Amino acid sequence: MLNRAYVEITNVCNLSCSFCPGTSREKRFMTPGEFVRAVDQLRSVTQYLYFHLMGEPLLHPELPELLSIAGKRGFRVGLTTNGTLLPQRKE
Repeated sequence: MLNRAYVEITNVCNLSCSFCPGTSREKRFMTPGEFVRAVDQLRSVTQYLYFHLMGEPLLHPELPELLSIAGKRGFRVGLTTNGTLLPQRKE
C-alpha cells in the first residue's frame, strides 16, 4: 500500500515563481472522467490523494466535483496551493 498518490489535476498556475521549473506541456485541466479513471485505479493502493505538482489546484473550475468524487470513493485529499486564491475559494 502506498502512503499517498500525487495527482496533477491541472498544470495551470497563476504565478511564475523563480524556484519552479515550470512545464512546456500544453496547459490543461483534468476532466472529471479522467479523474474517475485515475482514482478508480488508485483505490486499491492508497487512501490518500494529494493535488499537487506543476499546477495550482484552486484554479481548477471543477475542483468541487473532483473533491466530491474522491470523497465518495473514500479518499482523503490534501492539496498544495500557493494560497493566493484562498479568499475566493473559501468553501
